[in-house]
Amino acid sequence: MCGITGGWADEPIADAPFGASLNAILHRGPDDGGMLRDGSVVLGMRRLSIIDVGGGHQPVFNEDGSVAVVFNGEIYNYRELIPQLQSRGHTFRSQSDTETLVHLYEEYGPRMCEHLRGMFAFAIWDKSQRKLFLARDRFGKKPLYYTRTGGGGILFASELKALRPLMAAAGVAARIDEQGIYDFLSLGMVPQPRTIFQNVHSLPPGSWLSCDGERAEMQRYWQLDYSHKLRLPYGEVLERTRELISDSVKVRLRSDVPLGVFLSGGIDSSVIAYEAARQLGRDLDSFTVSTTDPAFDEAPVAARTARELGIRNHILPLQVAPLDEIQRLVRQYDQPYADYSALPTSAISRLARQHVTVVLTGDGGDEVFGGYRRYVAAQWASAFRFVPSSLTTMLAGLLQRQSGGRRSTAGFGSRFLRGLGQSPGARYLSWTTDLLQDADKQQIWTGGPMRPTEDWIEELLPRQLSAFDTQASGDIQVNLLSDLLVKMDIATMAHSLEARSPLLDHQLAEFLAALPDSQRITGGRLKGLLRDAYRGRLPDEVILGKKRGFEFSLSSWLENELRGLIMDTLGSPAARVRSFLDGRFIDNLLAGGILRDRNCACLVYALLTLELWLVDFAEGTLANEGWTAPAKCHIPKAA
Repeated sequence: MCGITGGWADEPIADAPFGASLNAILHRGPDDGGMLRDGSVVLGMRRLSIIDVGGGHQPVFNEDGSVAVVFNGEIYNYRELIPQLQSRGHTFRSQSDTETLVHLYEEYGPRMCEHLRGMFAFAIWDKSQRKLFLARDRFGKKPLYYTRTGGGGILFASELKALRPLMAAAGVAARIDEQGIYDFLSLGMVPQPRTIFQNVHSLPPGSWLSCDGERAEMQRYWQLDYSHKLRLPYGEVLERTRELISDSVKVRLRSDVPLGVFLSGGIDSSVIAYEAARQLGRDLDSFTVSTTDPAFDEAPVAARTARELGIRNHILPLQVAPLDEIQRLVRQYDQPYADYSALPTSAISRLARQHVTVVLTGDGGDEVFGGYRRYVAAQWASAFRFVPSSLTTMLAGLLQRQSGGRRSTAGFGSRFLRGLGQSPGARYLSWTTDLLQDADKQQIWTGGPMRPTEDWIEELLPRQLSAFDTQASGDIQVNLLSDLLVKMDIATMAHSLEARSPLLDHQLAEFLAALPDSQRITGGRLKGLLRDAYRGRLPDEVILGKKRGFEFSLSSWLENELRGLIMDTLGSPAARVRSFLDGRFIDNLLAGGILRDRNCACLVYALLTLELWLVDFAEGTLANEGWTAPAKCHIPKAA
């Protein structure tokens, strides 16, 4: 696990800005570092040593030094790839998974990505062909940002804070993209491939980009396909699901450093712990958050599960100080980000790093197995297709007036009915977001003309699929990609901890996407397939348990610890967010005004994080100016 940076500039980038870029991602790789210069091309990396700790220094070269790579991530099938490549005449100097990349590139060129099983973002410099090749894993677990230079070159980095010194050196301005703010107000994050900066993008998942210094070509090499369905007996589906999960966990246990599992009381992490325990037994460590609020505390269930599995369980008491943490998180995430569960996720990552260097998580289980109520809503949608929209709108209004909140049963019913008469993009927002719809934003937005967020989502959603598959595809391309995976990557890597997600193995996801809706959610049960697959293998309280997110009482934070900060920032007439939103709306929101069927606490938190980011950007604290030499920097000579 590492952080990478570099590019092909119009003129050679000086040592100081390149060093600043490397220093900005020191947390991603405190163990080692390396760089390569070849004219105007530069590659750099910071390494968190996981595989072949003593070797595997980067950049890694092929036999004659004509191909070099810097790499962030893990190639889980590297042990299988090495003998295959050796049989084709390639020589390996290490046992590092990184070295497989240069030889795969020699064999297959851009099609090398199709042979990889893992999470990755890497850059390859092909000296003989004079090409810079970038690629990202299928789901986008590992980040990779890039921008084009005026002369046709390209700059890249694992984090925006590492890209900005390179941009400044190359004369590429970092200007705020108002569309990113507009979309943020609905989604709580800036959706990829857009970023908060104009002309700065995230390389799409499952894609590669090739640049020759003047022109660039991008191509998608993988996308999850829901169109071809299997017809298998349910018993066979259960068996195949267990086989795929078991194998996915097995290859993700490959590590030369201490490894553990994040274990909550939920089905996803419990399944991962069960499969890992089958491999490691009592040598497995699991980590569970304990809170003082019984409404959110899953530690008792997790502890009982760990005892039944025969593994060690570490209860980590979690006391989040939001006032101390929020400014740090605003800077860590580089752009506006409003998922408040990032606060406890960061805290648990910091505690777990005291014990292990790698953790397995249950991330992705909700998206590939159907773990949200909106998937049940999608199944119900077809039954309402003949009901007049006027009737569903009337019923939605009645439920809305009875709603005890957006997430109450009546609130869910209201959003479900209202979404039935909407376009797919508007329905996705209606069923998914806790923040603002486009209709809300049109009344309060004071910035320039913006494209409706729902229109962009509409284009993203696949056609000719069931409502279930459409919703799942949208969640993987929007919520998972730009919120959940970003949260886990930044929260863990900020503390030099690597997180692996077995339920997002592409072979498992491809199998699940090929199943009919009725086999993924059975009898209206969320993640019914996963629960049936592990019935009798995990405690009944886990199999039958209700879904609970990794959450804390946000309303309490806003009313107490964060209240003063909110009033000093958002409450000020000089608040920068008021350049984009009607100040009367903000004043009404802070005074307790209710925007019905919206999560007002989440909205206040989103505006607070946006305001803090805007202030930091304006004051230059995100620019990472200055440079101190990275420690342990291994610098090979350019070939």
